[in-house]
Amino acid sequence: MIAVYEIELSKLQRIKNVLEAPDVASGELDVELEKEAGKKGTTVEKAKAWKINEWKKNGYILREAKALGIDKKASYLYVSAPEDFFERNEKQITELGARKLQGKEFEDIKNKIEAMEQGASEGIGFIFGS
Repeated sequence: MIAVYEIELSKLQRIKNVLEAPDVASGELDVELEKEAGKKGTTVEKAKAWKINEWKKNGYILREAKALGIDKKASYLYVSAPEDFFERNEKQITELGARKLQGKEFEDIKNKIEAMEQGASEGIGFIFGS
């Protein structure tokens, strides 16, 4: 599934903070790991549970409107992921002001981003001769 969101520039930084947030340890698991402690031998510590930033893990494309030839003070977020990804994560950005595009507007922006990415891929292929 592909989704495209429009983000006003005034809201962009807050949404980028979500998209680029680091993975964080969220607690300990009931599993012990041995760890070398140099001359003192080995020590045992609990394994950590991690909260993974699914936006970073999945990947996305973020483009300014001007780069796409659109005269708006906005950016566009293009995401290709399984439907359950959006069920779990979409609310994080829509609550901060990202607007999910639909219909003709969605198709137009999606096609512009895909064309831009295709052009970039072809350019790299030309440089490296593949």
